[in-house]
Amino acid sequence: MRRSRVAAMTMVGVVALSGCTRSVEDATPRPAPVAAPISELQVADLLSPQVLGEDGNLFVTAEPEQCGGLAQEVDPPFLDAHRPVATDGGHWSTDDAVFVEEMVAVYRFDFDPAAALDKVRQTVAACLDTPVTVTTMQGRTYVFGVRTAAADSPQGSVVWSLRALDWNCDNAFVAAHNAAIEITTCGSAGGFDVAGLAAEALERIDALANTTA
Repeated sequence: MRRSRVAAMTMVGVVALSGCTRSVEDATPRPAPVAAPISELQVADLLSPQVLGEDGNLFVTAEPEQCGGLAQEVDPPFLDAHRPVATDGGHWSTDDAVFVEEMVAVYRFDFDPAAALDKVRQTVAACLDTPVTVTTMQGRTYVFGVRTAAADSPQGSVVWSLRALDWNCDNAFVAAHNAAIEITTCGSAGGFDVAGLAAEALERIDALANTTA
């Protein structure tokens, strides 16, 4: 009888123990974020504080296609080529009638900023002195010549210029971590400090990456 009671008590303990084990659920591992270190929810933070939250008279098309990325602002080819997970953009202007467009994108964690910058450099080199025809949202057409920028490209960026008879643009493409920013500055006179804007854009990218890393 003693052995039977011990056996019975042992069985009760086993059942109780196994019941407790069944009630414990293993923590479900969470997948790593697709966009990192900057998340898709932070895309608007890549824009400069001057942005008004609206677009200006953007360049809708740019031809020839192989040079289009140097001018096109709607669905900008240099940003879209790397399949962003989030995009945004905005417009602002200076007191002396320079109109600035900013287009920003956040990518997957495996985005290669060096390769993106190299592609822009190659396009600038291949399209120097090539006439690029653009059409604006308001239906106006400009024919630009592609030029190298007067200032050197800051770290993490490529800068170039577009020159026409009555309208001139200085542009920059900036890429680092898993984000990119494209900036176009246009007005009747060229020579806007787009290199300075590019340096500020890189600072915004680095700040977001360092905060979330």
